[in-house]
Amino acid sequence: MPDAQESARPRSIACIGECMVEFAKTPGTSNSYEQRFGGDTLNTAIYLARLLAKNGHVHYITRLGRDPFSNAMVTAWTSENINCSLVEQVAGRLPGLYMVETDRHGERSFLYWRSGAPARELFRGKCESLLERLNGFDTIYFSGITLAILSEEGRTNLLGQIEHRTTDGKATAYDPNFRRALWKDADEAALWNARAIACCPLVLPSIEDLRGIFGEQHDGTGWIGKLTALGAKDIVLKNGGSNVFTRVGGQRKDFALDSVARVLDTTGAGDSFNAGFLAGRALGSTVEQAVDRGHALASKVIQHPGAIIPVNSMR
Repeated sequence: MPDAQESARPRSIACIGECMVEFAKTPGTSNSYEQRFGGDTLNTAIYLARLLAKNGHVHYITRLGRDPFSNAMVTAWTSENINCSLVEQVAGRLPGLYMVETDRHGERSFLYWRSGAPARELFRGKCESLLERLNGFDTIYFSGITLAILSEEGRTNLLGQIEHRTTDGKATAYDPNFRRALWKDADEAALWNARAIACCPLVLPSIEDLRGIFGEQHDGTGWIGKLTALGAKDIVLKNGGSNVFTRVGGQRKDFALDSVARVLDTTGAGDSFNAGFLAGRALGSTVEQAVDRGHALASKVIQHPGAIIPVNSMR
């Protein structure tokens, strides 16, 4: 956690990943969809930019096309005070697309069209300049979805640079957000997630995702032990909004969370929790205060449709 003098300095955070065109089924209809934009790390970037305001600089790193959808994304992100100077737009290419449906309990299901999305080529080829730019940020944030869409070359290059940052004492946060369909098989998912967990100073997983990745059944304490054995240093483990298990700075502490009576849509719950936690820590909050920030924001988000709620609903 930064000291008081460091906390007074605006923090620079870069979120890495993919944003896609989203078609979400309109509630109460059989075949009507609303068009939005969506992506896990993008959701976190937007909330970080709102929460940090004048106390931080948030960048988003991805690749898009030069089509109307891609242009609209960049315009929308810029309006949220996200720096898009590291968003590469490629002529003749299109972003990925997905459709999402939400059941009566607020849980989601997805269909994807993303195999040709330019974001999949991040950190391939002559990418030394981009990798070097990562060293200039106080914090890097990426997810298991980011890792899954990359080529093996891209994953190797990104994790190699993260290891250099960690050696230099710089912060990186990783959420192993798991989508089974994005991985070739279970072994591939377990291998690359284990590598990412080992080299990132802070991991922000959920128990559900860890069970999907590693095929094991543990309680919170058991997963803390598993992650520590894999090489994780600081751990903030989510459990579906009921409690959070932490091991930060070598200290173990668990937090019970207040329940939310009305859950409309769980889209973006984990992404917004991560933003609240990271913003809190960037501003000098204790672990408990940062968990409270994350839970407070996620509790608001799941009471609204979609991953991004209006700014005035965050108060």
